Amino acid sequence: MGKKKGGVSTSTPLGVMFILLSLFMDGVTAGVQKRLKADLGKVGVKPKPYDFMFWTNLYMMCVALATAMILGEVSSGMAYCSANPEIFSLIVKFSVCSAIGQSFIFYTVATFDPLVCSTVTTTRKIFSVLLSIFTKGHNLSSSGWAGISLAIGGILSEIQAKYSASRARHYKSKVSM
Repeated sequence: MGKKKGGVSTSTPLGVMFILLSLFMDGVTAGVQKRLKADLGKVGVKPKPYDFMFWTNLYMMCVALATAMILGEVSSGMAYCSANPEIFSLIVKFSVCSAIGQSFIFYTVATFDPLVCSTVTTTRKIFSVLLSIFTKGHNLSSSGWAGISLAIGGILSEIQAKYSASRARHYKSKVSM
């Protein structure tokens, strides 16, 4: 929602809708993953990171394929790939990098909690933005700095709440001894 040098806004309502939809789906996914972990724990099964990864990617592949079929993009996509065979090496590189990144994400979800994963990925995104600003000389508007400050404040408050809760549990265990 920032403005370029000419004073023209570069945001569109569709772009903002996609961002909001992405945030909403992150919340839905985290809730489903947490419930799945709890349900599996009730029957004595510990979820494995690659189980989450397989089923999530299978679902996403089916949705992407169905969407491409509905929009009639399958044949044009195949035609583009056939006309530009150099793209296959780029697709393979992207896929390998994606699989490595997802391995870390699904390990975090399976081992800890979707909220921990969300905190880790948000922190990574903040540092990526800050690194870009400071190393490449990018400018950020005051609303951009306010957003980064808000995100950092949220992460710090979450850390403080977890620290306080762990200290309270530690104190209770000492008192009960």
